[in-house]
Amino acid sequence: MQTRTRPSVGAGLAVYAGYLAIFFVVWVINDVDYMHLGETVASAKRHYAIPTLLGSIFVAVVVTAKGWWRPLLFDDQGSGPGWAWVGPAALFVLGVLGFSTLHPDKVTGPLVLWSVLGGLGVGFGEEMITRGALLVGLRSRYTEEQAWLFSTLAFSALHIPNLFFGVPPAAVPIQFVMTFIVGSLLWATRRMSRTLLVPMFLHGFWDSSIFLPRATGSTGSPLQALIYPIAIVCAIVVVRRNRGLRIG
Repeated sequence: MQTRTRPSVGAGLAVYAGYLAIFFVVWVINDVDYMHLGETVASAKRHYAIPTLLGSIFVAVVVTAKGWWRPLLFDDQGSGPGWAWVGPAALFVLGVLGFSTLHPDKVTGPLVLWSVLGGLGVGFGEEMITRGALLVGLRSRYTEEQAWLFSTLAFSALHIPNLFFGVPPAAVPIQFVMTFIVGSLLWATRRMSRTLLVPMFLHGFWDSSIFLPRATGSTGSPLQALIYPIAIVCAIVVVRRNRGLRIG
């Protein structure tokens, strides 16, 4: 579909705000307790899948109306050393490790269904509003290095309202930093793969590897914390490769 209007910073922020408005209104209505998010079938459905899917539908409608699918999903050129693929590969492998810790006797069809749908919703929705609409909009005005920084800060910021849904105040800055690190790796993955589809998959897969095992009573794998130092190294290298680059 032909692009009817060029993505801009303002348009990217509007898509970002619209998705979050839908998401958090559903959370308020459904009385979410973030610390127990997705631990039951009802929570996986009402607190994880439904808000992300509704937000994703909104994003899909806007992107279709604007004709933005191509620029939001694909880059004409990639950038980054081949060895930096260690980062996305680690995200996938450590996600598999997380799934391996779940307790099979507590896995049910509905729990898996709504957890997977939630993963699809968060992977599509959060990637499309941050490393999709907002990133591409920022590219119209800023260098890629600046677009990475601002869009990833926005990705971290969308987790700040968790404070009002049960996350302890002391944990909010920690979550902000952790999401910034993973978000930077997902941006780097887009630059290396030249498509947002890979970060979408990895984002949803990673989130599900945390929430689904927890729903079965598992504490997950402590080795998953390795993703943070790996992501930092890989993201820094890709950021340096994109320094001063203009993509528009």
